[in-house]
Amino acid sequence: MKKIHLFFIMILSSFCFLKCSKDNLDVFKLVENRDVEVNAEGAGTDLVKTNDYVRVPMRVKLSAPASKTFDVEIQLNTDTVNSLIKAGVLKDVVALPNNAFTFPNVVKFQYGTDTASFELTISRTEIERIYGKSFALSYKLTNPGKGNNIGPNNSVIVTLDSKDLLDDTDIHYLSIVNTPADIILASNHENYDASPSGIDIPLGVTLASFPSRAFDVEIRSTTDSIAKWIQNGKLPKNTIGLTSSEFSLGSRIRVLSNKSTADFGISIPWDVILKHKDKYLALTIYLKDPTLHVINSQKSYTTILIDCQRVAEFDVTGEAILTVNKDNNGGPSAGEGSLKFVDDDVSTKFLVGSFAGDLQCQLTFPRDVKIGSYTITSGNDAIERDPKSWDLQASVDGENWVTIDSRSEESFPTRILTRRFNIQKVGIYKYYRLDITENVGSDLFQCSEWRMIEFL
Repeated sequence: MKKIHLFFIMILSSFCFLKCSKDNLDVFKLVENRDVEVNAEGAGTDLVKTNDYVRVPMRVKLSAPASKTFDVEIQLNTDTVNSLIKAGVLKDVVALPNNAFTFPNVVKFQYGTDTASFELTISRTEIERIYGKSFALSYKLTNPGKGNNIGPNNSVIVTLDSKDLLDDTDIHYLSIVNTPADIILASNHENYDASPSGIDIPLGVTLASFPSRAFDVEIRSTTDSIAKWIQNGKLPKNTIGLTSSEFSLGSRIRVLSNKSTADFGISIPWDVILKHKDKYLALTIYLKDPTLHVINSQKSYTTILIDCQRVAEFDVTGEAILTVNKDNNGGPSAGEGSLKFVDDDVSTKFLVGSFAGDLQCQLTFPRDVKIGSYTITSGNDAIERDPKSWDLQASVDGENWVTIDSRSEESFPTRILTRRFNIQKVGIYKYYRLDITENVGSDLFQCSEWRMIEFL
């Protein structure tokens, strides 16, 4: 008897379940047949910041839960923002260009939901460039699918404060590294590097905050402020501006990915320095138009001031008399004799045999000279004959010698290569001696040229 009652209860339960399910299905079908309205709501607060962008969530609302999955198209409405700003309706805000934003073409509503969101991605650089200001953007909704409708709030204007998206420490400011907004004085062997062709003034650009992906920044120059600065006493009266033909400067510099600095420089040939040897030369260098980030207007420029009189160098090799302790078999005047070592012609060379690390070449000057650097030029063949180690010695009387520069393991990777060596212990002497103690390995020694540079 208990089994029969149990079976009856099971049948009754099944009947009730089927009846309830049918009733619910009828209700469900009624919900499915109802269209909804789609309305734009505005911005959320959960921001995402990276090196390249800031992502701001945007919300879209339905008048009722979606009875079916469907899409709604999204369009930026920048023209409306610009018009409202121009008309004075939107005040104290700026509009960003369309290319400052990226966003999806549609937002999708899932069945049963009444809210959806999408991310508006804003270029970090564009925010940096208007930092301290608010900006407005607008988006509108169009073409809802599955027979749904756009509600009365089909578009929305969102105003964002750049300081809510970034703070001061987030800004990637670009600055000149060397004495920004001030003067770099090239004088007395400071703030420049000398080379056989002229002087090179090293400069650089630095990126504040954390490193970024690779980008470029333009390098410009001007002399527009020189006359004013001379009048104000900031520059000497005998200062003139460098013309574009008197220096070399790259037009742009690349800051590599994950780097915060990059180097560049300006080069001025010796003939320009000597042409203006009684004057100062000036040029202002500044940064412009980075492809990413923003220039620090207070640190975007620096002025180069070259004291030509204290920068000028002179090749005085021709004043001296050369003697060697070992010469070419043909003598000093032979085609490859020792005089070819100082004839100011790199197409000739000095070649000597039976080299055993004992070659001494001496220059005797008619006066005391302050030699600050010297150059050596490799020969035209057989790298094994190149000098590798040597001492440069000096003397005031030709009897007592001091080593003023010592080199070892030097190399000349290419033929007819001129290398400059700045003397380690500069002094004023009348006698200079190059003591060559080692070459690359041959029993022959060769060199095209040896030049001595006097510092004023």
